[in-house]
Amino acid sequence: MNWIKENKSLAAILGVMITGAIALAALLFMSYTAYNESVEKWKTTSENVKRLKSAKLYPDTTNVAAKEKMVSEYADKVNLLRATLLDSKVQQAVKPISETEFQAKLKERANTVKRLAEGSQVLLPADFALGFDEYTGSLPRTPEVAADLNVHLDVMEKLITALIQSGVKSVDLLERTKLPNEKAVVAAPVVAPKSTKAKNANTKNKNKTIITAAAAAEPVLDRYPIKLMVTTDQGPFQNLINALANPSKLPHFLVVRQLRVENEKLDGPLKSEIRISRDTVSTETTAAPAAAPSGAPAGTQVIVPPKASPKDAITIMGEEKLKLYLEVDYIRFRPAAEVEETAAPATTAAVAN
Repeated sequence: MNWIKENKSLAAILGVMITGAIALAALLFMSYTAYNESVEKWKTTSENVKRLKSAKLYPDTTNVAAKEKMVSEYADKVNLLRATLLDSKVQQAVKPISETEFQAKLKERANTVKRLAEGSQVLLPADFALGFDEYTGSLPRTPEVAADLNVHLDVMEKLITALIQSGVKSVDLLERTKLPNEKAVVAAPVVAPKSTKAKNANTKNKNKTIITAAAAAEPVLDRYPIKLMVTTDQGPFQNLINALANPSKLPHFLVVRQLRVENEKLDGPLKSEIRISRDTVSTETTAAPAAAPSGAPAGTQVIVPPKASPKDAITIMGEEKLKLYLEVDYIRFRPAAEVEETAAPATTAAVAN
């Protein structure tokens, strides 16, 4: 007590500090308690949400009707999209064609593309046949195979035409993916047997369409990769990519799956090469003075045009050609999977949880 009386100012400061520390500790304790409560509440709410999302709907009339409505709306949107993609204006339909007709069409289209390439000074591979080299001397196996190949022939012709029109220098490689039925008979897909369900006595005679598990697992599209190697410049490279993304130029579903760009010259120029280029540029031929026109009087002054300034810069890099490796997927969408008809329950008695 004597110390407090003797050091009142210091005692007051210590008292304020102790009081503040106690108040701060109490505030931290209350905040920590509130934080723990909030975390526990959030965990409980999150677990309840997960449980509700993963829980099965109780099969009462309201839930069944709501679920069937959502499934029906989703199926309608999927069928509308599928019908749009399978429309003949969007995806080329397979049309009947004989084996000899396909071979004649292949030779005609190949010659047309060769003439276009010659006119545009674009080099094509030797024995170029749009990727169908084996069919220039032999016929497809069946008319069905010829009809499928006919669609792919149109795709290859459009693609190579776009390459030539974009201004590439040469097409060094062209490989297409063979169709599954070109060389061997493809086994028909195994259709799962339709499930038999016991009909409840209270069901109506209204049928609804459901998709089987086998139909749902069936792929909705087929990919046919096309491999290309092209020598080109910067501008034609941009034109080519724009053409591949332009439906008006390439109406088929073509997707650039892989693209590799490599400079024609992987190493920079040597100093000796740069020095030689500079010496070549700096060597300028001296123009002879202009002579007076014939018949002009002696002493006629001739105006000599000024000489062009010598080049003070040379191009070291940037004019090399590009080597492109492209993998383009041709996409074809499949028709709708087979579905089965089953009776729609009118009450909740026949609905399983």
